[in-house]
Amino acid sequence: MSANAIDKQTEQAVYEILGTMGEALEHLRLTEQEELRQLVIDGRQQVTGVLENALGFSLDKKISASKLPDEDWLRTAYFILGEITDPFQPRNFADREFLAVLDYIWSHSERELLQTMKSKLMQIKRLSKETYQGFVNYFARFPLWGTLNPDRGDYNTLELRAAVLKQHSYDFLWLYCRVEDYLSRRTLCAILKNWAVLDMKDLQMVKSIFPDYWEPDIFPDNEGDIFVDVGAYTGDSIAQYAAAYGTGYRKIYAYEISPDSYDTLCKNVKALNLHDVIPRHKGVGTVRGRMYLNSNNSDASANQLGQHGDTCVEVVPLDEDLEDGLTFLKMDIEGAEQSALLGCERLIRSQHPKLAICTYHGYEDIWKIPIMIDRMNPDYQFYLRHYGGNMIPTEFVLLCKMP
Repeated sequence: MSANAIDKQTEQAVYEILGTMGEALEHLRLTEQEELRQLVIDGRQQVTGVLENALGFSLDKKISASKLPDEDWLRTAYFILGEITDPFQPRNFADREFLAVLDYIWSHSERELLQTMKSKLMQIKRLSKETYQGFVNYFARFPLWGTLNPDRGDYNTLELRAAVLKQHSYDFLWLYCRVEDYLSRRTLCAILKNWAVLDMKDLQMVKSIFPDYWEPDIFPDNEGDIFVDVGAYTGDSIAQYAAAYGTGYRKIYAYEISPDSYDTLCKNVKALNLHDVIPRHKGVGTVRGRMYLNSNNSDASANQLGQHGDTCVEVVPLDEDLEDGLTFLKMDIEGAEQSALLGCERLIRSQHPKLAICTYHGYEDIWKIPIMIDRMNPDYQFYLRHYGGNMIPTEFVLLCKMP
């Protein structure tokens, strides 16, 4: 983590270049202009030279910087500059362990990270064929994380892991510092260790003792809640919500895309005898429109929406569909969380609801969703909780509340 100092004049110059690049990228989203494109290219080169001089080594070697899209590169450059001028100081064993994970990532190439993952997987196979087969079978059932078929030389999901670890290590450092407590930090560290070296011990150690989403230290009650359950499935989360907090809420809106699950949801809600529950057979996204149901043959809870299919589903932005607003938003929608969050940005900015957002559907949500929410409302307090198993990190959730 050590770096050479940057004098104030150089620091200010770099910030000015980054600011100009940010403005150029905003314009480039609307129209491609060669002059602006060249400004971004030149800015990357200038800032890279300053940062590499301060760090003492190549950014490509440390974070595969040349592979980063411009917006990701710009954010990472801000993070690196901040780390050089005000470095993170470990205070305890948890901080030191996390930095050791980052040092391991920084000191190995993507290819080396991938080779270690392959070796660890073969070691698991030698020790327990059952565990190995369970690991491989999971990606066949749920392809959100890529594919894995070692017998055919297919290590796609491990390649994705290596890429996100190498290219987004500073996003992980930002998130580690951004969350509020050490259970969150230890959870993040356990996830990264599992991704990097297939460690299955630490995930079990950080698993929450509470039901999914309903953490009484973070969300102590539901008095007056307008609770919006996006990805309500058959009503299991609603049942747990009522069991955890009672019926002091005002209303519950339950969004579900699958017709069979929606029918079961309606029946279950009626059987629970809960008041003011409003099921909606709709998907949630950035803009209003229609999409098609893509069924997962292994698990209906993993159904998704796509551009093609037999069953058409209405899709709505929550900003337009919630006439009462909301105070608590839960999302578990199989990788569509980013799009859905953009569709309720106005409500998040204006009403500051409690949030419970799944961030495990793919390898980018864990860093990208917190950054999205932080931009919408930097006052949120962030927590990360893990509710899944120890073989593959799933069922981890970003929980957000106002101070």
